[in-house]
Amino acid sequence: MVRFLPFLISLVLSVYALFSCIQTPDEDVPHLPKLVWIVLIVFVPFVGPIVWLLMSRTQGGGGREAVVRPSRPVSRPLAPDDDPDFLKSLDRYRDPRTTIKPPEPEEPKSPKKPKNPKGTAKDDDSPSEEDEGTA
Repeated sequence: MVRFLPFLISLVLSVYALFSCIQTPDEDVPHLPKLVWIVLIVFVPFVGPIVWLLMSRTQGGGGREAVVRPSRPVSRPLAPDDDPDFLKSLDRYRDPRTTIKPPEPEEPKSPKKPKNPKGTAKDDDSPSEEDEGTA
């Protein structure tokens, strides 16, 4: 069992370094092209993976900006009946015969001129019988 330990360590280290190299964006690969790093990791046991891990760690994500995540996730409605968009989408399934419509607001009526006892409209410009022409 001890004889296989160096082989297992090399294999695990190589697989880890290989996946790390493949997942690294091209612009963040240190010093050499990505293809050269993959060849070094696969064909040079122990040294290739260790050098990749050391070089990628010392670069420290040189060009990368830290992803800032909000401290609290954006709140979403817990249930569909709390979601206003979902409730609006249900309007098309409602039966118009069973829904109660709110009363429509009445239009304001225009003020009418007061009528005299005879039933004809009173003209404000004409002198009335009570004025007798005095000002």
